[in-house]
Amino acid sequence: MRRVVVTGASSEIGLAICRAVFRKGDRLLAHYRSHHDGLESLASSLGGECSLVRADFTKADELEGFCRSIGDVDVLVNGAAVTRTGLLPQTAEGDVRDMLAVNAGAPVAICRAVLPGMVSRRSGCIINISSAAARRGIPGQSVYAGTKGFIESFTRSLAAEYGRRGIRVNCVSPGPIDAGSMKELMAYAGDEVKASVSLGRLGTPDEVGSAVAFLAGEGASFINGVCLAVDGGQLRGL
Repeated sequence: MRRVVVTGASSEIGLAICRAVFRKGDRLLAHYRSHHDGLESLASSLGGECSLVRADFTKADELEGFCRSIGDVDVLVNGAAVTRTGLLPQTAEGDVRDMLAVNAGAPVAICRAVLPGMVSRRSGCIINISSAAARRGIPGQSVYAGTKGFIESFTRSLAAEYGRRGIRVNCVSPGPIDAGSMKELMAYAGDEVKASVSLGRLGTPDEVGSAVAFLAGEGASFINGVCLAVDGGQLRGL
């Protein structure tokens, strides 16, 4: 039986990750911050094998409580994120603080919580969710992109630190996915977004989920410290 923890599980991508990663016999802990209607449906379909935990990672006490509550973890997916768009001088201090806390601070704290148990068992898998913004210059996303760049460097360093102890740490970096804020962007810049993708279309949350499930499975047992781009070949322009 694997103990699987997914943060940010209530988003469209988060739900897809939960569905893809979960295997019969697993115990899934799905984290959410506010909306959880989709998670309730998922939990109902999985019966007693899925539990929901609410925590606001912008609040230190709630993050600490979450870290204390999760116990031993075999597979951790750090998917919770805050996205705020705006030129840096116009970005509210609270928005900057929230992105740093959720996108960078929370994964560090949660990894600190689960690594000792993984080390003692000499096994474990951590998958951090990055973004194409970490590699591409996107106006209005300097802070968000910076947090995702941190996640990719953090992933590589953890993989180097803990690989010899049987722990794999990898990263999945979604590009334009038909979910969340991308739907709003497509309303006024859809042609430009599609033109930047060599496949000429948006990705789906399920395609991100499949990539995460692959990295969490036995077929990826010799993959460590990579950042897997799920972006359809977003190679054209900025």
